Amino acid sequence: MISSLSRAGLAALCFLILSGRGAAQESPPTGSLQGIVIDAATQAPLMGANLVLAGTERGAVSDEQGRFTVEAVPVGSYRVQASYLGYETVMLTDVIVRPQRITTVQVELWPSPLEMAEVTVQAPRYFPPPEEAPVGLVDLSAEEIRRSPGTAGDVSRIMMSLPSVAKVNDTRSALIVRGGSPLENGYLIDNIPVPNIHHFPAQGASGGALGLVNVDFVRELQFHSGGFSALHGDRLSSITDLSLRAGNRAELDGQADLNMIGAGIAGEGPLGAGKGSWMASVRRSYLDLVVDSYDIEASTIPEYGDFQAKVEYDLSDRHRITALDLLGVDRSVIEKERSVDQRENVYGQADWTANTGGVNWRWLWKGGYSNTSLSHTYTRWDNLWRETRTDSLLTRKLSTEQEVTLRQVNRWAAGRGRALEFGVEARRVLADYDNLWGASTDPLGQPTPEVQVSENVSSAKLAAFAQYRFPLPGRVSLTLGLRADYFEYSGNGHAAPRAQLAWQATPATTLTAAFGQFYQFLPLVLLSQQEAFRELDDPRADHYVVGLSHLLTENTRLTVEAYDKEYHAMPLDPATPSLFVMDQSGDLNGFSGHEQLVSDGRARTRGVELMLQKKLAQSLYGVVSGSVFRARYRGYDGVWRDRIYDNRWMVTVEGGYQPNARWEFSLRWVYAGGVPYTPFDLDASRAAQRGVLDETRVNSQRLPDYHTLDLRVDRRFAFSASNLVLYLGVWNVYNRENVAEYVWNQLDNEPDTMNQWGILPVFGMEFEF
Repeated sequence: MISSLSRAGLAALCFLILSGRGAAQESPPTGSLQGIVIDAATQAPLMGANLVLAGTERGAVSDEQGRFTVEAVPVGSYRVQASYLGYETVMLTDVIVRPQRITTVQVELWPSPLEMAEVTVQAPRYFPPPEEAPVGLVDLSAEEIRRSPGTAGDVSRIMMSLPSVAKVNDTRSALIVRGGSPLENGYLIDNIPVPNIHHFPAQGASGGALGLVNVDFVRELQFHSGGFSALHGDRLSSITDLSLRAGNRAELDGQADLNMIGAGIAGEGPLGAGKGSWMASVRRSYLDLVVDSYDIEASTIPEYGDFQAKVEYDLSDRHRITALDLLGVDRSVIEKERSVDQRENVYGQADWTANTGGVNWRWLWKGGYSNTSLSHTYTRWDNLWRETRTDSLLTRKLSTEQEVTLRQVNRWAAGRGRALEFGVEARRVLADYDNLWGASTDPLGQPTPEVQVSENVSSAKLAAFAQYRFPLPGRVSLTLGLRADYFEYSGNGHAAPRAQLAWQATPATTLTAAFGQFYQFLPLVLLSQQEAFRELDDPRADHYVVGLSHLLTENTRLTVEAYDKEYHAMPLDPATPSLFVMDQSGDLNGFSGHEQLVSDGRARTRGVELMLQKKLAQSLYGVVSGSVFRARYRGYDGVWRDRIYDNRWMVTVEGGYQPNARWEFSLRWVYAGGVPYTPFDLDASRAAQRGVLDETRVNSQRLPDYHTLDLRVDRRFAFSASNLVLYLGVWNVYNRENVAEYVWNQLDNEPDTMNQWGILPVFGMEFEF
C-alpha cells in the first residue's frame, strides 16, 4: 500500500522530471576535474603523468606534486585514462563532472611488470593488478556504491550482491560471509578500526539495522571475503576497508539529501590556503513515519541520527594528518499497547550511542610510506525488554565498551614485484557491564536461571604482523605473512601464518591460491558472563582458497573461486547440545546468557563462487554472480547440522544502463535457497505458552526460497551552478513474501510468520550547491 507520504514523493518527482527541461540551462553547463596521480606502491606523487578524458580531446599532465586540473569540462559522466612511462595504464570509470563544481579524483598507478617494460602501447586497466590481491577481493568505486539499487545507501547492503555473502534477512544489515556469523567481520576507515558501521548495533557483533557511513564521502571500498593478508586479524571471515575521499581544497560546496527514511545536509571546503580540506554531514531519520505509513510487520518505532566528519591537512609534501569522526545515536521503542496490537512477544525500549574518532599520520619516505593512527571508539547500550504476556523481565543491558587503538602500518616497495609490509597494533579495551538476563527458558524449553553481570574491564590487545611479496620464475608471485595476537583478559596468544600465490598464465588470465589461519578473540560481553569463560580457547578458521581471474575484455572480468573454511574451538553450551552459540550474534539482541561454555565446537563451509563483472565503459555496466556452498557445524552432541546461514546456492544479477548523462536505469535480482530453521514442538509450545523448538529436528527444515527484484531510475539535472539528482526505486517489485523467520506468538499461543520487506517504493533527492 502506497501511503500519502509516498504519493507526495512520487508526485514531486514526476513534476520535477517533467519540468526539468525548462529549469535547466540552455547552454551546456561545465565543471572542472582536479586530482592527484600517485605511485600505488609508495604513495609518492608522479610528475608528468598523462590524463585524458576518454572519447574527448580534453586532458592534462600532472605537475611536480602529482596534481592536475582539467577546466571547462561539459557536465556528464566520464572515464579518465591515466598513463606514465614504466607504469600500467589505468582507466577510472564513473567520474561525474557537475556544474560549477570541482570533481576530485585520486589516480593510483602500479609499476609495470619487468617483462613488460618495453611495451609501448597498453590496454588500460579497469581492475587492480591480480598480484596485489590474489583472492577474495572486490573493489567498488564511489559511484558504484551510490547508484546500487535496493541498498538505500547502505554499504553492507551493497555487498549483499556478492556471491560470498548469504541472503538471509533483508530487513537487517549484517554480513554473512562464506557461512560465518556477523560476529566474524571487521571494518576499517582510513586505517582506523571501526567495530560496527551500522545504526542499532548488535552487542558483541558487527551487524545492525541500516548503514551508518555516508556513502557520498566514500572514495573506494575494498571487500576481502577470505584469505586476507596478515595486516588484518582478530576476525574469522571478512574485512571491509573503506577509504574516504578528501574534501574540496579550492571552494565551499554543499549538499542536501532527502529520502524516504531521513534527511541530511553536508558541506566541504578548503583549509589552510590549499593545504587541506574538511567535510562534514549530519543526518536525521523520520523512519517512524515510514513504519506508520507502510504495512511493515514490526511494532518498533526506530529513530536515528548521525554525524560524520573528516579533516585533512598537509604538514609538508611528505607528511599528512587526517582526522575522522563517526557518530550514531539511535532509539527504538515498543510500547506495550502497540506490542499487544501488533501481537508482539516483547516490549520496551533501547538506546544506542556509538562514536569512533581518530587521527592518522601518513609519512612518505624513500621507497615507501607509513600510516599511523590513534583512535578511540565508544559504544553504549541502554536496553530494557519485557515479555508482553507476563511483563517479566527478559533483558536489561546498561553497557559501555571502549577501545583506544594505536595502529601502525608500513609498506616498502623493494623493487619490481617485491614489497614488504609490516606493523603493530596496541589496544586498550575498557568495558563497564551492568547486564541482566532474566530467568526464562532456552530455545529447547528448558528453564534458565537469571544471569547477572556487573563488571569493569580494563585489558590490552597486542598484535604484530608482517608479509613479504616477491616474484618467482614464470610470472609467479608469492606472498608470505605472519601475524601474532595476544589478549590480556584471557591470556591467549596466537601466531597465524598466511600465504598467497598468483600465477599470470597469460596477460588476461591469472590463477591464484591462498592459505591462512585466522583467530578471533571472543567478545567481552560473552566472556564476562562467567569467570570460567576466560579459560575458553579462541575460535580459529583455516582458509583454503583457489581461484581464476580472466579478462574477457579490458573492462569485463570473470572470476571463479573455490574455498574450504574449517572452524575449530567454537564455543558450545552443553545445556543446548544441538545448538550453535556463535550464530546467536546474528540476532539484534546479541548473545543470551550462559552458565557454561566449552570450546569443543567445529564448523566448516565449502563452496564455489563465480562472478562476471563489467565496468562502465560506454553505457552498460553490471555484475552477474552465483555460488554453491554448504555451511555446517558440529554441536556438543557430536552431530553435524546445517548452520542457519546455509542458503546452499545463490544467483544475483545487478546492472544498469546510462543512455546519456541525464538518465540511468538499474536493477538487481536475487534468488537464493531458503535457509535452515528448526520447527516448533507444537504440543510443548502450547503447554509452555512460548516457542519450544523440536530438538529432534534442529535445522532440519528450510524456509521457502528467497527472491526479489529491485528497480531504480536516476535523473540528473544540471543548472548553472548546482546539480540535482532524483531517484525513484521499488524494492521487491513483484511483492514476493520472503519469510524472515517463524516465531511463536505468545499472545495467541500459536505459530506465526515474520516476513521480510514487501513491495516498497523508495525515492530521494540529492541537491548539490
